[in-house]
Amino acid sequence: MVKNLIDTNLIIRFLVNDNPQKVSRVEHLLRDKNNKNVLLDTIVAEIIWVLLSYYSIEKEEIVEKVRALIHVDTIDCNAFLINRALTIWEKNLISYIDAYLAAVAELGNMTLYTYDKRLRVIPTIVVKEP
Repeated sequence: MVKNLIDTNLIIRFLVNDNPQKVSRVEHLLRDKNNKNVLLDTIVAEIIWVLLSYYSIEKEEIVEKVRALIHVDTIDCNAFLINRALTIWEKNLISYIDAYLAAVAELGNMTLYTYDKRLRVIPTIVVKEP
């Protein structure tokens, strides 16, 4: 098994399908069962940011695309945490990064210390100010 580290630009090409030749190469990489493609949480955050800010893709479509991506057999990522962050992001008017932070706090049973009042509306976490 070959272990690969996947960068944001590969996934962006794949998701927006704007360069058929590059998309084909990424598809080959992702379909090859001999590959284990590591997708870091930070790369997922960057993918979301690029799709939202540069391509102006709606949140709902981004959530759908990222959920499909993290469940590809050859993708090795923290799917449970990312999926929970996507759910929190989907249901709240906060950034994906704040949703990710809330998911980490929730899944780790931690108190989240922040001055961001928008995070107080998430019922599954305890939010405090120092």
